[in-house]
Amino acid sequence: MKYSANNFFKFCPRCGEAYRRQNRKGILACAHCKFQFFQNSKPTASALFEDRFGRVLLVKRAVDPKKGWWDTPGGFLDDGEPPIDGLRREMKEELGVTLADIRFFGMYIDIYRYGYDVYTLNVVYLAKINSGRLVAKDDVSAYRWFAPKDIPTKQLGFPWLKPALKDWIRSRK
Repeated sequence: MKYSANNFFKFCPRCGEAYRRQNRKGILACAHCKFQFFQNSKPTASALFEDRFGRVLLVKRAVDPKKGWWDTPGGFLDDGEPPIDGLRREMKEELGVTLADIRFFGMYIDIYRYGYDVYTLNVVYLAKINSGRLVAKDDVSAYRWFAPKDIPTKQLGFPWLKPALKDWIRSRK
């Protein structure tokens, strides 16, 4: 069974009473204390790096969900963290690099299936590596540069990656 906030969370985090009603999808309301839990899309920040040969950098996931599948480097933002700060943190954690020339690219909605389904709002940036040497670390087991025609579309970890990479290919023309 696929779980979402609507059927995964059973008890109010404020008073501990069982949830008795839902206002609408993604909002759980406690009939006892009137607390409302809003399940919003969780923000992520990711980078698209292009090398001098026109290839894009993808990373292989070292953890579930989708362990062993290709992804863009990036991850979930910490509570209250601005997306660019989260992007910089993730690149240092996952690849050991700092960034330069960061430019907003796009946003993509998806579902992250791990424990329960969470919608994600994936904020994507184009960036260049400023300093550091690429090293697979944290939740990345490997990295590889792919020419547009060689992107492993059948081994991409999440559905949002395919339209994002198509948009990247189109933007290069």
